[in-house]
Amino acid sequence: MVTRIRERTRYSCQVCGTGSARWLGRCPGCGGYNTFVEEVIESEPAGRPAATVRTPVPLRDVSLDATFRRSTGIPEVDRVLGGGIVPGAFVLLGGDPGIGKSTLLLQIAAHVSQQGPVLYVTAEESAAQTRIRAERLGVNNDRLFLLAEGDIRTIVAALQAQPWLMAVVDSLQTAYDPQLESAPGSVAQVRDVAAQLMRVAKAGCPIFLVGHVNKEGSMRPAA
Repeated sequence: MVTRIRERTRYSCQVCGTGSARWLGRCPGCGGYNTFVEEVIESEPAGRPAATVRTPVPLRDVSLDATFRRSTGIPEVDRVLGGGIVPGAFVLLGGDPGIGKSTLLLQIAAHVSQQGPVLYVTAEESAAQTRIRAERLGVNNDRLFLLAEGDIRTIVAALQAQPWLMAVVDSLQTAYDPQLESAPGSVAQVRDVAAQLMRVAKAGCPIFLVGHVNKEGSMRPAA
């Protein structure tokens, strides 16, 4: 028996993410005009298995193994991170386009890869472009792996394929889920991509995510 997945339609503001069951000419959240776009959302099938029940544990019994912090190789970044990279960390690095976010994270990835495998995912540039930047920085390490891909399903599969010391995804606005009808960088896509990557990070792989700031000074999708 084939279980059909039901679909429903909703509308989201492409500036602030406010949702509505119907189209609105003006967003009640940010006041923007004509910012609502239609999104098709797939509902889970009725026969979906129940979630696994996890038993809460006393605070004193929680393992402290995850408190190990791995240095980024840059003291200023270590200080911002509270001493270094911890397992399960999910870090969003935001800034204007071209300010050097990708270069900074490539340097961090190269340093950490001296201790073990690191994955650098580029959804914006080609593999060759990233290789050129790496050579300019003097990065030449067999344990730094590159994946030029934007499909979040392929990215997640690569992240789960082996244990990585850390991973970089560049960027939040260009990675996408093809199952969503909205364009990459839209509110729905950004929300979905971030949620999928966070689940992977919380399983133990620290992830650094690049986010571009728009002309309004925020990382929200442009209207």
